Amino acid sequence: MSDEDSKLISRLTKEYGRIHSISTRQLKEELSSFGLDTRGTVLVLQKRLKEHYRRVQSSTHPQIAIWHRKNPHSHYAIIDFEATCDENLPETDFMHEIIEVPVVLVSTATAEIIDIFHEYVKPKMCPVLSPFCKKLTGINQTVINQSRSFVEVWKDLEKWIEDKRTPSQTDTNNENEVIKSLCFVTDGPWDFKKFLAKECRYNNMEFPSMCVKFCNLRRRFCNYYGVKRVNIEGMLKNLGQEFDGLVKRGGGHVPKQPGLDISTTLGLPTVEYRTVGTSPT
Repeated sequence: MSDEDSKLISRLTKEYGRIHSISTRQLKEELSSFGLDTRGTVLVLQKRLKEHYRRVQSSTHPQIAIWHRKNPHSHYAIIDFEATCDENLPETDFMHEIIEVPVVLVSTATAEIIDIFHEYVKPKMCPVLSPFCKKLTGINQTVINQSRSFVEVWKDLEKWIEDKRTPSQTDTNNENEVIKSLCFVTDGPWDFKKFLAKECRYNNMEFPSMCVKFCNLRRRFCNYYGVKRVNIEGMLKNLGQEFDGLVKRGGGHVPKQPGLDISTTLGLPTVEYRTVGTSPT
């Protein structure tokens, strides 16, 4: 390590130490002076301010970027399946089937939602939803009856993604909309390791290669900010924001499009935490 690198590390270390020593009011004042968000817990405010100083140093000393892994993805595909369920059957024995496929595409360059894919699915084995499932998810039987199979919907999703890998010939200003490298983001491991894996077995499908590696946002968020394991409500609370959508297993307001609402809401902590990476859970 060169003398210049050592001095830079020392400078950042002192700055980080100062950030940990100041009050919440001082943290918010300093963040506000830089035009940064002042919402969130003390841990989040400290992390946000430290990241700001790291980025400032990186802009004048490119070698600092080497110490921090760059985000290798052009887009995040945030997904939160809804699946069949029954209050009277054990969770471990129930044959869950996906009934909603919502994907929110976010550009890592602009931190903006680029597009949304949203389809309901008609279950193959148990096409009639239980009263508990309808109450929990807010999805009614009429919607399910009018929906297509999982295989058909998933093919459409793959085509939707593939089409976005090719630049439009008519729009020359859509660079941020072209997918160069995609990372799926989920709230926990269950969407892929449980629900999607089961659907693939039910339909004799190979597990999609694009879903083998994904970001478990719940785990990454908590590790990044040094907070205990929390759900989407907890993540937003740490960021000083509120969750307006469905509170799973806990009643509350049920949105008209539960999976889509949750996927869209997951975009908030995903955008805040941009170092998600691709390692499996």
